[in-house]
Amino acid sequence: MTLHEKIVKLRNEKGLSSVQLAKMTGLSRGYLWQLESGNKTNPSLDILQKLARALGVSVAEFGRREGAPLKTERAPKALQTFFEQRGKELGVLQSDVDAMKEFHFRRKQPTSPEDYELLFLFLKKLMK
Repeated sequence: MTLHEKIVKLRNEKGLSSVQLAKMTGLSRGYLWQLESGNKTNPSLDILQKLARALGVSVAEFGRREGAPLKTERAPKALQTFFEQRGKELGVLQSDVDAMKEFHFRRKQPTSPEDYELLFLFLKKLMK
């Protein structure tokens, strides 16, 4: 899926019009139209961050190929188990796995799949 297809798909999933998304991001309607039509294909990181924030995803989502498997091989075993058991159902993204495998609180990492699920749900709620 191309960048412009992802933007349109995510905007539609959120139930936003292009005018609403333009206002939320501070982009002009014309520039957003160029992005969504594929006429602009290489937006700056700042533009991607604005779009990601408005659409409730990470910037990494714009670079993720549809259907590409998530990489969990270097993640703690409890995180791998959480992802295998609940990842698809909860909509866990590669950027979520990457963030959670680096997460430490008081120099400790979560120790069970349930801990990772709670962490994921907390971070998801926090980012809304």
